[in-house]
Amino acid sequence: MTAQDTREARGLDCFSTIAGSKEAGQGIADFFETRGALGSLTHLTAAGEIWARTQISRRDRSVIVISSLTAMAREIELKQHIGGGLNHGLTIDEVDEILVQLAPYIGMPFCLSASGIVDIVIAEREGTETREVPRAEAIVLDDKKRRAAGLDVLSTLIGDPNLDLATTEAMILESQGDMGALVMDYAFGDVWSRPQLSRRDRSLVVISALTALNMKHELEIHIGGALNHGLTPVEIQEVMITMVAYGGFPKAIDGLILARKVFEERGVSAS
Repeated sequence: MTAQDTREARGLDCFSTIAGSKEAGQGIADFFETRGALGSLTHLTAAGEIWARTQISRRDRSVIVISSLTAMAREIELKQHIGGGLNHGLTIDEVDEILVQLAPYIGMPFCLSASGIVDIVIAEREGTETREVPRAEAIVLDDKKRRAAGLDVLSTLIGDPNLDLATTEAMILESQGDMGALVMDYAFGDVWSRPQLSRRDRSLVVISALTALNMKHELEIHIGGALNHGLTPVEIQEVMITMVAYGGFPKAIDGLILARKVFEERGVSAS
């Protein structure tokens, strides 16, 4: 078997798990055969070299891709990968929650648009005209509990369980004013504290979207948070490797450089 044959086989296996069957995977491969060099390289490289990597699970790679495509408003590809995420073990609640998590970072309109695509995928899978599976509701807390939940998230994001919450809260409000209050109450208190995804998964969602949008300042902060929430340096770098296929080398390389800077500052190995 030649190197190309091996890449083709690995790519076909990835197509099959994304699509849910060998027959459907072959259909994806057949489509790419009609796209000339672009289609061949999508099969051989995006699927056969990137998706086939084992450094992160296919479930987690689906999280990376769904988050990135939503951030970049790539709706055609998103539909395929929402189905792929469900085939790779994501639950419907988890797919919905990816969009909830993304809203503070990429904006609500992008997430609301993506939620319509989720509805289409679910209806097709359930054989119904419209989505009948209910969504998880918002958890509406009073002001005091909302702030407390947000500060708890901040303590795990920073990685300091003994963080002086009162002093930190005062510093954020002094430096950022009403924007800081929204960060603590909405992004952290309303969203990050929800139980439908682990904080480790939420960090994976956020760094995927920030890499896709090349938002370096926020990405640096959240790479550190991802380490604190249990993602490994290898898993974080897989976000950047996946981005080669979905966002291009410039974003992927910028993300990798930033990740390794954070690793070095933290004294952790990249491997």
